[in-house]
Amino acid sequence: MSKPNLSARIRDHILTHIQDGSWPCDHKIPSEARIMEQFSASRMTVHRAIKELATEGHIYREQGRGSFVAKQIPRQDLLEISDIAEEIQARGGTYFSELRYLEREGPTPVTTHVFGPETANTVARSKVIHFENGLPLQLEDRYVNLDMAPDYLELNFSETSAHQYLIKVAPLQKAEHQLTAVLPNSEQQEQLQIQDNEPCLLLKRKTWSGDTLVSYAELLYPGSRYSFGGVFTPGTK
Repeated sequence: MSKPNLSARIRDHILTHIQDGSWPCDHKIPSEARIMEQFSASRMTVHRAIKELATEGHIYREQGRGSFVAKQIPRQDLLEISDIAEEIQARGGTYFSELRYLEREGPTPVTTHVFGPETANTVARSKVIHFENGLPLQLEDRYVNLDMAPDYLELNFSETSAHQYLIKVAPLQKAEHQLTAVLPNSEQQEQLQIQDNEPCLLLKRKTWSGDTLVSYAELLYPGSRYSFGGVFTPGTK
């Protein structure tokens, strides 16, 4: 077996113990020497697997002490667009949401800048808090082009999400992301149930169907409860 495949086997072996709960947070994983012996692998092969897991946030290493299981927080692939409800349920979490605002927006600096002056008067705005296991995980502040989603203001958010509805009525064909770290304001702190010094991740997302902009959303996540990542493999299409 080639070294890359053996490294992947070692990585999967460690991940399995982490994900099934047999190695909980702060559990010390076997030493590199022990893993070398178990898999008849070289130190370089084992080190590569450990380094990848540390880079991805699954483990952390302490000088002179070894490697330990890191606190596991939800992670979304930044290269994909997923529904928050389906994402939470897929990892076994309990999901529910609270609709805080749903109105037609008149022309505002945001709608005019994002959608253009000719469309600014046909935009709806919604604000939703998404919960995982009773804790707020995402604040969703979304603007929607009513020409592309005419029933948005009648949407029952307790039965479906904005994402699920928009995918049906205006199939996604292009998306643009911008991810930044921010400090939330007092209202956002209260809604997310976090301290005033906790940084958040703000994902600004525009989505198009054909050549028409359908939605602009600002998605705010507590930094201690969520992360983003992605894997790019050169040479693939």
